[in-house]
Amino acid sequence: MDKNTLKEKYRLMLEWHQYRLEQNQESLNRLTELLPKLDHEPDEDAVYRADYEELLSLKLIYETSLRNFEGKTAKYEQLLSEL
Repeated sequence: MDKNTLKEKYRLMLEWHQYRLEQNQESLNRLTELLPKLDHEPDEDAVYRADYEELLSLKLIYETSLRNFEGKTAKYEQLLSEL
């Protein structure tokens, strides 16, 4: 693969990871604002409790994926700078 083709592919991957980073950050921000508004009491119904627990899990997923996308973004920025 020639250098220009590789550079273009790296650029496209960088753009994708930056996009996903922004989307996940926005989702995490909205979820972080929502969670304090939701009460989690033991006497709440099972459906609500399950959905609340799912939101807590989703928060962890967003936090983990943010670190992943930050790492991928840094990696492709580095690869592009080396070309």
